[in-house]
Amino acid sequence: ARADITHVLSVLRLNLNLAEEQETFKPYHHLSIGVDDVDDENLLEHFPAAIKFIQSGLNGGGGVLVHW
Repeated sequence: ARADITHVLSVLRLNLNLAEEQETFKPYHHLSIGVDDVDDENLLEHFPAAIKFIQSGLNGGGGVLVHW
């Protein structure tokens, strides 16, 4: 994988069906957190899962790309 990225964390509402999502992120471990870009979105509730995912990527010697 380029730049040693092994994990991708998507923090946005993806408009892909499951097959498209699996194909798009096929080379990576992928976690999608479906949130909207609004002031009252509760991001804190997603921190434990996001932190666990990021830490697993780093512990495995890979790189993690977070995009929103």
